[in-house]
Amino acid sequence: MRRLLKLLGWLTVGICAGLVALLVVYGLSDRAGKIAIEHHVLNVIDGVREDGMTPDKVIGTLDKFADQTEVVKGDIIPAPEPDKDTTAPYGEPADQRGLKLFVNKGYSVGYDDSLPSPRWSSYRVFPYKDVHLERPSSFKSDVRTTARVTTTEFVRSGYDRGHLSPNYAISVCYGEEAQKETFLLSNIVPQLHALNAGLWKDLEQRIVRRYVERYGTVWVQVGPVFTEPSAQKVGRIPVPAAFWMVVSEYDQDQRGLRAIAYLIPHEETWRDRELTRYVVSIRKVEALTGLDFFPKLAKTTQDRLESTPAPRAW
Repeated sequence: MRRLLKLLGWLTVGICAGLVALLVVYGLSDRAGKIAIEHHVLNVIDGVREDGMTPDKVIGTLDKFADQTEVVKGDIIPAPEPDKDTTAPYGEPADQRGLKLFVNKGYSVGYDDSLPSPRWSSYRVFPYKDVHLERPSSFKSDVRTTARVTTTEFVRSGYDRGHLSPNYAISVCYGEEAQKETFLLSNIVPQLHALNAGLWKDLEQRIVRRYVERYGTVWVQVGPVFTEPSAQKVGRIPVPAAFWMVVSEYDQDQRGLRAIAYLIPHEETWRDRELTRYVVSIRKVEALTGLDFFPKLAKTTQDRLESTPAPRAW
């Protein structure tokens, strides 16, 4: 027993000495060196907070630590304060296709009747009381569309009816009626089940739970990437080649905006702890979709915000 206690004591001393040495090296390093150290430390932290078994309180503490690092904090671009009641902070994505704009109780959609499919969906989440609402039992055709897609087009297709604006996030922030509107087929695209119930769901939950806890109000714009012409269809509906999310938050203290974009291939992906592998620049998403994000911001502000990928997943 004494030997064990002695061994544990030496291990504790070794760990403490290692941490002190790391802090000294960090303090003496230049910016590039500090960022490299932060990446190594966050790789270790991610192994804990993304393992699926760590308690929420521990994850929350590690998230707060991560938010203090430069690689997660990233650049906050000076910008006017956005209207917090909108589904997109500086205007819905602009396009040259003449998409139909559908404004719902908790989210908006840019719909392309020629495909027929939504090109984007946007929503805002904020601190909420976690309430349980029953999942609606059926999807509905959206009478505002010309295409009038129906659920029968998905039957035995091998694809889920994947939400763009998610059922859960809209339900806890906006209530039952808004939740029902997420089941309109103008908000739905074909999505492989493993992705829909796996990595994509993980990202949706990460935003509405962890991002809201860390940042308060968060805006999300989300949509599919299509090849031209689509390689595969479900009924009349093209199957996306990939999916994207653009997430943004406004920092009141620094009076500025920061944003991150994720681009996820349409593959059978249940889980992936290394979310950073999917981080891209907003400009890349614009190039793939033909959309223009944050159109009400000055061009110089858009350039600073959109040209460079975030260093690491939030």
